[in-house]
Amino acid sequence: MHPAIFFDCDGVLNEEPGGHGVLGPDDIRLIPGAGAAVRAARQAGYLAIIVTNRAQVAKGFVTLAGLETIFARLRAMLAEDGGIVDAIYFCPHHPERGTPGGTPDFQIACECRKPGTLLFRRAIADFGIDVGRSALIGDSLRDIGAGRAMGLTSYGVRTGFACRDVERYPDRAPPAPDRLFADVGEAVLFCLAHPAKRGRAAQPD
Repeated sequence: MHPAIFFDCDGVLNEEPGGHGVLGPDDIRLIPGAGAAVRAARQAGYLAIIVTNRAQVAKGFVTLAGLETIFARLRAMLAEDGGIVDAIYFCPHHPERGTPGGTPDFQIACECRKPGTLLFRRAIADFGIDVGRSALIGDSLRDIGAGRAMGLTSYGVRTGFACRDVERYPDRAPPAPDRLFADVGEAVLFCLAHPAKRGRAAQPD
């Protein structure tokens, strides 16, 4: 079984643009050192897997075809520094129904929108990932919550939302990252120097 580092996208590998988020390839601005961080992870034997919420599809701001162009641009920019991504798993859904201009087929509650864990479970099954030796890096408490639910070592970064989005948890204590780092480069270096060892590997459903 393989260890993996699960990366969030906006706010971790590329800048969080605000507003409605990344709506086209030209909106991609890499966090400095992101490509090198992905390269370092893979050179150390980790799979590099992106797991990202893309509610822009449900809200009608981006089509699935448009989303593929965004991901292609992100992959290409990371690869310029040797950062090859093994896979991208995305959730196109949003539970809010009736959004003007939205896509009704994607306006549903689902298990893949983080902090849901379906995308992680799919990746684990697809790649034979050892959860006990794997980690997550995110900028949002939704990322941390998903990682916690999967038994992953879960690290936060101070870029993007900087894990300050406590308003997402009005009725309960928010999840806390295992550690908080300046950026993805610092987080990956710590991952490699202190490999995760969370007991027996979790099994996907």
